[in-house]
Formats: sequence, C-alpha cells, structure tokens
Amino acid sequence: MVEGRIYPRAIERRIDLDLLADLSEEEAEAGEDEGLQGNQQYRDIRGVSWGQLAEALQREAELFVRFASAADLDEEAERYDEEREAALFPDEDLWGLDIGVIGATLALSALGATTVSSCNAGGFGGRHVAAFPYVAFYLPRDLADQVFAIAEEADVGLVLETGGLACLYGCTDYDLHRFGQAALRRHLGRRSS
Repeated sequence: MVEGRIYPRAIERRIDLDLLADLSEEEAEAGEDEGLQGNQQYRDIRGVSWGQLAEALQREAELFVRFASAADLDEEAERYDEEREAALFPDEDLWGLDIGVIGATLALSALGATTVSSCNAGGFGGRHVAAFPYVAFYLPRDLADQVFAIAEEADVGLVLETGGLACLYGCTDYDLHRFGQAALRRHLGRRSS
C-alpha cells in the first residue's frame, strides 16, 4: 500500500460506558428523512452484512491503488464523484462514503453500531473539513469491548465525543481500512471455530 498522509492526532483509546448516547429505533428511522446528529446527508446503513463488508474492503483497496497512481488527486476525486452519482444502488457507490473510511464505517455497521458521520480529511482529493479521518457512531454498550479490542488490534483511536457519540479515527489515510480488515478477520475467525 502506498504511504498516505499523516495527521497530527495522537492515538488514544478510552470510552466511558456510562456516557455513551442511546439511539432509539424511532430516532434512527427519522434520521433518514430529517438527518441525524446534524448530518443532513445521513444514510441508514444499519444491517450491512459481513459479505458486503468483504466486497467493500476489496473495492476500497482497489481505489487506494487507483488514487495512488493519479496524476492529480482533485481531478481523480471529481471523476470518482461522477461515477458515484451515476450509481443506482447504495452498494454500487459504496454508500456514498469517502475513500479511507469505507471499511471502518461498514465494519461498525456489520458489528451492530449505528454510524452517523465520517470524513477522510481530504487524503484522496476534494474538499473536506475534518483534520483527520474519522467515523462518529452510536456505540451500543454491549459492543464496546469488541469494538475496543478491534481498535487496539488495528492501532486506531477510539474516544467519546461530546454528546455521547463514539469516534473512531486514524492518523493516516489507511488506518480506518485496517480497522475494517481486523473486524472482518475477527468475524471469520469466530465463524470457523
């Protein structure tokens, strides 16, 4: 894999279970129409399967190669955005997610968390507002230990944000992809035992 940008954020892993926000089914369903936690482009991707995650990780890895060989990242990002706009189904455009956060976002969904927002911080061109790649999500308390262990294995950050959302983040363009890979390996390991 090509070396990506490095973002100046120290990796921390700390979650206070008592401060995790709860999300009701009604709030989650309303989010599709009204937005969720300020994200007006929220997409409900709860229920993504492990098979969909495996396919998305492969496609994201191919996108890494494609963008690494691009002469101009911003032009390549524009071409990719046009391709996504032509997609008919959510899995065709990888649920509209930024390259670099696809694997982690879908892994969190497959695990049972509800992702709210994400950004790749511009590591693959285009204009982005985040200072580092992240995925913000509702973390059910019963999944916290599992998500924490995967974050440790992938060496990514996991902290609690204001309002009780969990935030998974990386210090390079590829860290969150590594989280997705670690989650899938763990799942496949459990199935084979």
